[in-house]
Amino acid sequence: MNQPSLSREFTIAMQERAIESCDDIEQLRSVAKTLLRAWQMQASFTENYAAQLMHLTPPPFSPASRTAE
Repeated sequence: MNQPSLSREFTIAMQERAIESCDDIEQLRSVAKTLLRAWQMQASFTENYAAQLMHLTPPPFSPASRTAE
């Protein structure tokens, strides 16, 4: 796996500091839920893109396969 660029490393470090300094549990929960959704959307996009590149059908439970029905 490639190393993140310097600018991405900087962004990660900034966000890590913001998370570390937060003491509002509700705000942390909200951020965690947002990140979980973004991570799953990225995973779905990656699966669908790979399937398109290999001329396969999307995985059975991906959002793309549901919109095609």
